[in-house]
Amino acid sequence: MRTLLSHETGAAIRTFIVDKQLKPGDPLPSEAELAALLDVGKTSVREGLRRLEAHGVVEVRRGKGLYVGAFSFGPLIEQLPYGLQADSVPLAQLLQARRALEEGLIGEVAKVITDANLSELDGLVGEMRANARHGRVPADVDQAFHQALFAPLGNPFVLQLIDVFWTIFRKASDHVVLDLRRPTAEDHAAIVDALRSGDRAAMTHAVARHFEDLQRSLDTHPA
Repeated sequence: MRTLLSHETGAAIRTFIVDKQLKPGDPLPSEAELAALLDVGKTSVREGLRRLEAHGVVEVRRGKGLYVGAFSFGPLIEQLPYGLQADSVPLAQLLQARRALEEGLIGEVAKVITDANLSELDGLVGEMRANARHGRVPADVDQAFHQALFAPLGNPFVLQLIDVFWTIFRKASDHVVLDLRRPTAEDHAAIVDALRSGDRAAMTHAVARHFEDLQRSLDTHPA
């Protein structure tokens, strides 16, 4: 049998999953079976599986066996806040990516949003107005609004990605001095109004304007 490093064995197991067209929740061969299939030692397989489990690729169900993991940005969320702080990556770059995502998708939301979706967004705006302090709204309500805004797309990848941006930005922006010139709740209300109007240009403008205060804060008071 070959002796491979854990990352090499992990890559071989990934390739096995892809080649077999396995999907999240599908069972995997046991450690011993993988070792025989890949012609590697059991220790290499065990270490490779441990790495894959840490990245969410493999799920180890105690007493039941190995399974293909469900896709998740969880491991990325855990690592990136530290990486941003340690490497001094500008938050402005992260904001640019988030703006591009939300501005680019708002038109797609307009195609599928329902009255019930709009009512939910209205409720969240009302909660923002009721709980705003010095123009700022509770972070959890803000995050819930953006999740509800893009939920009609039915795309869990998008929702997870938005959560990645939110979690990273919230952790890494603790030291940013916010320069708010408009109540944040009203920016969110403008997004809902634009969606109701059906005017795609107004939607994009409303989302872009929502980020203006934060962009200016980063330009004026970088972390």
